[in-house]
Amino acid sequence: MESKAVDQKKILFVVIALLVIIIAVFAFLNRSNENLREDQILIKSGDTVFGVLTVADLQKLPAAQKKMVVQSTSGMTKHEFTGVSLLDALNSIDTGLTQKYSRIITKGIDNYTSGVEMDEVLRPNNVFIVYADYGQPLKTKTGGEGAMRIIIYQDEFGQRFTNFLTSLELQ
Repeated sequence: MESKAVDQKKILFVVIALLVIIIAVFAFLNRSNENLREDQILIKSGDTVFGVLTVADLQKLPAAQKKMVVQSTSGMTKHEFTGVSLLDALNSIDTGLTQKYSRIITKGIDNYTSGVEMDEVLRPNNVFIVYADYGQPLKTKTGGEGAMRIIIYQDEFGQRFTNFLTSLELQ
């Protein structure tokens, strides 16, 4: 009976050790050399950084008000976003970016990633970086102010919206 208990403890120890190793490996693989922050968006392509945008930078560009209802797993939510077109934001960094690249991978601080085709960005009244909802700053993942989010106005389900936006990878 005592031997069976010792065997069970050994098995439990081995399982826990394997789980710790697996977690460590995934943490290592998911680490990033970039210092991504929720209060700024890094615009880059590969190792080339084109610029960084903050809410203050975006507020200098022509503001857009976007009323929309988003259908998600938590139900339908109404929003009145304030932000800027992604096209204007990119052009504020370099007017040639939309001609040189065909796709943008958006990434949030929570590692959520999504893709936006450049033709969607070029389509009028479609892709926006928003920083407020009903006039209130968007909350960061930790509850502070200053978060930004990608919304795609012609995407009614919001599956490609990126909350807590930290980077735009141009491809």
